[in-house]
Amino acid sequence: MDYDAAAVGLSVPPAAASLTTYRPAISVQNNGRYDAVASGTLSAYKAGLRVWSSPVSSNAIEPGETGLAIAQDDWTPDTEGTYVFFGYVSCYKDQVEPNNNLAPVTVTVGPEPPPPPPPVTPHASQHEHGGSDVLDVEDLPGQLRDEQRPEPHSSTHQAGGSDQLNVAGLAGILGDPQTPVDHGNAQHTENFTTQDELDNHAGSAAAHTAATNLANRETTGLDAGLVPSIQLAGGSEVLAGRAFLERGDAPGERRWSVPVPQGLICVWPSAASVPTGWADAGILPAPALAYIWIVKL
Repeated sequence: MDYDAAAVGLSVPPAAASLTTYRPAISVQNNGRYDAVASGTLSAYKAGLRVWSSPVSSNAIEPGETGLAIAQDDWTPDTEGTYVFFGYVSCYKDQVEPNNNLAPVTVTVGPEPPPPPPPVTPHASQHEHGGSDVLDVEDLPGQLRDEQRPEPHSSTHQAGGSDQLNVAGLAGILGDPQTPVDHGNAQHTENFTTQDELDNHAGSAAAHTAATNLANRETTGLDAGLVPSIQLAGGSEVLAGRAFLERGDAPGERRWSVPVPQGLICVWPSAASVPTGWADAGILPAPALAYIWIVKL
């Protein structure tokens, strides 16, 4: 069709109104093919009596669009209560009459709305530290702009805490000694003997006898340099020769049937006949008579 303006509803006032002034308006739908300008009337009734009425009109409404047919006069309800609005709109050459009537609309008027609150004057200082109305941000969501000092909470990071620390991969040295994990000599400043080396060395005293015997030799008197037989290192090898001092004995020519350990120092009767594998130790003072100190090479 070419021309049709339909009243589709009451736009103003709202269904729940108050004791204030309104400019009533009807919502109009253009169902035609051409622009339409709607016009008509709108009336308000209370208890069956008409209490207000005004002409309404709209600007041009494009096809398929909705516009407002606005009353020429304001409406101010006299009292609270129920009002019923009736309306009618049409347009030039309107081809459909039934949809020109606005279905009755009930508007309930209540008390006058309260006045708007006065504007709030700037008062941020009242909510700041030391103000008369300091804000408490505890439990508020969101993040404050400035960094906050954390409350003491070390227990949450300790063993069994809700936020237990994991020190794996951290640099530095912990305050308490730590139980070492399995590791090799690569982690030692100075290498330690491995278990394999200890196993291979088991039962061999050769590496220890020289140092032990040197540590056990007499350091004073005529026995200086001699090792008492009871203090010989385990595993000492002694060749037949004049070598050792028995506790309580004076230096003499003791003969033994086992090899002499390297590093052993003892007396010998003459510098002219030092046995093979031995050398003058050069220790002074020399023993009594023509004896000298010799050392096993």
